[in-house]
Amino acid sequence: MAIAVDHVVADSGLGWLKGHVFDVNLIFGLTLLSLMAGGVIAVYPGSFGVLLLCDNWLLGFPHVVATFTRLVPDRPSVARHWFLVFVLPVIVVAVTSGLVAWMGVWIIATIYFYWQWFHTVRQGWGVAKLFRRSAKGRVVESEPFDELLFYLVPAWGLLHQLCLGPDHFLFPNLPIIVPPIPAIVGQGVGVAAMVGLAWWGLQRCREALAGTLPVLHTAFALSHFTIFIVGYVLMDGMAGGWVVTNIWHTGQYLMLVWMFNENTGLRQGRRSSGFLVLTGGNRIWSYLALCFLVALPVYIAIGWGIAAGASVATIAIILNQTLNFHHFIVDGVIWRSRRQPAGAPV
Repeated sequence: MAIAVDHVVADSGLGWLKGHVFDVNLIFGLTLLSLMAGGVIAVYPGSFGVLLLCDNWLLGFPHVVATFTRLVPDRPSVARHWFLVFVLPVIVVAVTSGLVAWMGVWIIATIYFYWQWFHTVRQGWGVAKLFRRSAKGRVVESEPFDELLFYLVPAWGLLHQLCLGPDHFLFPNLPIIVPPIPAIVGQGVGVAAMVGLAWWGLQRCREALAGTLPVLHTAFALSHFTIFIVGYVLMDGMAGGWVVTNIWHTGQYLMLVWMFNENTGLRQGRRSSGFLVLTGGNRIWSYLALCFLVALPVYIAIGWGIAAGASVATIAIILNQTLNFHHFIVDGVIWRSRRQPAGAPV
């Protein structure tokens, strides 16, 4: 099966990002897959471990590797991003190790808990802006309102989780510290989020009746709101809810990096990069396989380290979180630009 067989399609008013197959899988396919995983965990809680394992190995670990395929897809990119590739990892591992030596594993687990939430929300808003641009002016509400709502709904979910007072994230060996949040605060933000969603939904209904609905931007926004409400508010456990949001986020990231690199290859030619030759031309499965194969030995070694004993496990956790923190930082640098990033859809 090919996920992205079509190039950018002619403007039909729907606001296609890449093409029919790609966009449908990006919006509906990943959302359905994530919600199905959540449903399985809700009905069969014992399935959490298996689904988490599948999520990590098939999507999570490869999506961290995909950071480097976006950062340095060709030789000129290595020279341009040498600091992020060669120096930043040393800085991150030094800081991470120092924090663990000073305060314990709980500090990096806590940082990861909040940072991964922000990272996931921020990516959702970034994709929404791509669909807003593809809609060519059909999105009528202001961008600041959209951004506020895109963050407000996940903030409701995060506060809901904090009100429950969790003492660890995913596993007992990842203790976290959360501030005491009165239930009324989480409930108040929830009411504000629901009011915002109601107003947004009313406006979109009016646009649908008028025949001016930005269809794909609306569909993606609905997927964003749905994933965070299900994952952070409706799911009983934070761990199961995290699997829901993580499948959606990591699958999305892998598809987007492939799309950006594919567009870069089409515009600049592929001869300067063996990677772009190998993974371009709708060879998305080659790209996914490459990310998986690179991640395989790295995360097997980390897994062995975590199982080897307390001291080695701490080193393995530091290395794992170093990869995550480096990914978060690099992601914030390479995607955040006042000008259109290289490879962005036109």
